[in-house]
Amino acid sequence: MSKQCDLCGFTEPLPFTCKFCGNSFCYNHRLPESHNCPGLVLYKQKIQDTGKLYHYEPEMKVHMRKSSAFRQVNSFLSVLKGNASLAILAVAVISFLLQIIIPVYSFYFALYPVDIFSRPWTLVTHMFLHGGGTHLLFNMLFLYFIGTELERRIGSRQFLTVFMVSGIVAGIGYSLWSIFIMGNPFAAAVGASGALFGVFAALAIIAPHIRLYLFFIPVPVKITHALILFALFDLLFIGSGDPIARSAHLSGVVAGVFIGRHLKGKKQYMMY
Repeated sequence: MSKQCDLCGFTEPLPFTCKFCGNSFCYNHRLPESHNCPGLVLYKQKIQDTGKLYHYEPEMKVHMRKSSAFRQVNSFLSVLKGNASLAILAVAVISFLLQIIIPVYSFYFALYPVDIFSRPWTLVTHMFLHGGGTHLLFNMLFLYFIGTELERRIGSRQFLTVFMVSGIVAGIGYSLWSIFIMGNPFAAAVGASGALFGVFAALAIIAPHIRLYLFFIPVPVKITHALILFALFDLLFIGSGDPIARSAHLSGVVAGVFIGRHLKGKKQYMMY
């Protein structure tokens, strides 16, 4: 069952229970040293007083009973309520299923640059549409691993702001590029890539020490270097005519950098 971290408030789908204090914590705060565990302090004090180690046995009460369907649904909703990244993932999956079931769904909610003023809601809705199962899979994997890491550091509300603002800026950037540079205002855009690049950029600004493994590089690289590499790749192929909305990626990066710098300047994040 999901629980909120007693230190940072992040809703962890698989919480860790400290054996010294009995509280629940997220992955980043699971170690006693990470949450300044008072139980660990008492444990060390007892060792100092007695001069010997002792076996710690926390009191645990296990209740074996079958969970009702309502309890399972409530547990699932509690995860989404306190975890914006997983809530976005769930909405994207549901939206993809609706794309398959309802033929006109994609047309109504996709972003068409020519209709940016007559259908402004598509600046938001296009983020939750995808061009296929592979497109959805890679974006949601990116969201799960990168998005949750940023959310742990800045909180769910600020994470949602980063995602939405970056996605909207990405949609505007794509529309302007399509209309004034490419001369193709009827090319629809779908996907959360622009918003995710903003999330990636914000995380790189806030936590530049993070290292990532990229599938084409055998050694870990700093997240800032990875961001620069991806941005240069999009710049290089922005006029190639491929179906990837590279102008949306770059616009999302710009938004993420500015938001990340703002959060870092205001110190509105947690360091790990």
